[in-house]
Formats: sequence, structure tokens, C-alpha cells
Amino acid sequence: MTTEEGRTFVLRRYAPPGEPASYELSLYEDYLGSTPKELPLQGLPPEGFTSEMEALDQVRRWHPEVTAFEDVRRDRHVTIDFVRALKVGSLAPLRPSMTAEEVVDLLGVPEDVMPIEWNPGAVLWFYGVVQLYLERGRLQWLEIDDGVGAFTSLELSGWFLEPATTKTQLEEALSLRGIPFTREIRMEAPVLCVPGGFQFDFHAEVERIHALYWNHPLAVPSGQGTDRPRG
Repeated sequence: MTTEEGRTFVLRRYAPPGEPASYELSLYEDYLGSTPKELPLQGLPPEGFTSEMEALDQVRRWHPEVTAFEDVRRDRHVTIDFVRALKVGSLAPLRPSMTAEEVVDLLGVPEDVMPIEWNPGAVLWFYGVVQLYLERGRLQWLEIDDGVGAFTSLELSGWFLEPATTKTQLEEALSLRGIPFTREIRMEAPVLCVPGGFQFDFHAEVERIHALYWNHPLAVPSGQGTDRPRG
């Protein structure tokens, strides 16, 4: 929920299996900007809230005109067949250099945002486990860590990774599905590269999946025109 002053209240719901749901309220200045800043909220219970209504009552202390929170996803949901994406070398409708506005139109507002300290013009947007890296307001690359498939408005469907997936298991899975790949060593870690800008890297000591990248500069060979990020 964004106020007339441009500040955004974000209410996150946590519901671990077997435990009651809890709610956490945050206030940001310029939530979707390149340097989103979380602002302090005074008097909030350290354990969070037990219902959306409790959190809404807290928001009304600052903005009594607010009547409800809005779903950040805006009923958006994009499903991409992961095997097909790897075979065709594309995560369409995602594309390199699409604008932040186009990403929001496609997926809704991100559930969380994080500025990149080493690059003031860049930010990470989170949709479930999916991390989208934007620079100067344009999408650059996608990252999913540890093979986790907890998706929200952007879902990679069908076959996907598991947190315990090893390099050998992934090689077998790619070969079984007719997906070409090459083996490399990058930054002292084993890597599998799939044409189209996909890269899987692994924890060097156990060769268990570390991350999946799409269109990351390290995942795209120099000179591979259309799939390289553009500013």
C-alpha cells in the first residue's frame, strides 16, 4: 500500500507448517526505486501482528484514510516451462533490459526489495525465491539460489531443481531431456552452461547446487549479442 507521499507500507505474512500465521509490517521510502530505504516504525510489537487487521490499525495511525492493503501481485502470475526454456534458450516473456514498469505489469510489485551496496544504481527484486537484478531501472539478470522452488507470481513449472541436486544428477537430468550443456570452472567452482545465458554453479567442496543464473554476465559468453544485458 503506497501513500500519497510516495511511501509504501509492506505487510508480509509468515505461515510456517504447524505454526500460526504472523504478520510483519515495514515502511519504505521509494520502494521500487534504485535505493529503497526501510524507515523506522515506532511502537510495533517485536513479535509482529497476529492478523492483517491489527497491522492495518497500526498504519491508520499515520494515514487514517487507508482502508485496506493491496495484493502486491495484482493477480499477476506467469508460468514458464523450465525444460522448454532451457531448450529454446529463453525465459520469455522475461527479456533482458525490460523496464521496471514492464516487470511490474508482468509480475506485480516485488514482495521484497534490496539495494546493492556496491552499485547505487542497482537493486534486487524478490518474487518468492526468484531474484531479479535491475540496474538503472532495467532488468539485467535472474538468480535462484540453492535449487529451491518456492515460487510466487513467477513460476518455473514442470521439472526443476532440488536443494540436494548434485552436479552429476543435473548432468544426467539435462542429458535425459535433450538439453545441451558444457562444463567449465569459473571462480574455482564447477559450472554447467546451457546456451541462451543459463548457468548452474555448485558448491566446490560437495558439488551440490549453489545457484541458477539467467543472463548473468558470467553466464553469457562475450559477444553473444541478443542475450547480453543492455543498459
